[in-house]
Amino acid sequence: MKGNHLTFRNDVRSFFTNPEKSDKMEIFESPAEKRRRRIEQRIFYRANDPMQFDGAENWMGVKSVFAVRRIVTTKHGTTDETCYYISSLDSSPQILLNTVRDHWKIESMHWLLDVVFSEDAHVTSSENAHKTLNILRKFALLLHKTYIQEHKLKISLKNSMLDCLMDDVLILNLCS
Repeated sequence: MKGNHLTFRNDVRSFFTNPEKSDKMEIFESPAEKRRRRIEQRIFYRANDPMQFDGAENWMGVKSVFAVRRIVTTKHGTTDETCYYISSLDSSPQILLNTVRDHWKIESMHWLLDVVFSEDAHVTSSENAHKTLNILRKFALLLHKTYIQEHKLKISLKNSMLDCLMDDVLILNLCS
């Protein structure tokens, strides 16, 4: 949920942060995951009645109103973040958590396309050119991510791409 429906979002946030409402929600805690020197814990909260919120009637087909709290611990410290969601799915907590994670995989790719290629700033006059450039950018990301992972390099995608621009041999190694 974003801030463009502020009343609805604030109502949802106050519901999930009110300890007295815990009997009106389902709570599920996923097992802690340890990856890349970080430990991530997710706690899922779902309202038993998604239509109880002011503004829920404006969302046709809403079946779930839920929150995901992420507690991430790294060598730099611990962060604690809660995000709020609405969905037309009425599924188990595990499925909704996987849906949220899959969504963020897509969002992170779009973020990379914008940061690395400044995709949002590019304007093309042809729809075909736009689609072709998008495919080529995604292919370049795939090549670099695969190369970095296979060679266990500690380098950003942007720096990997810059290194390839400066070294013809490196770009040939990347493509082989």
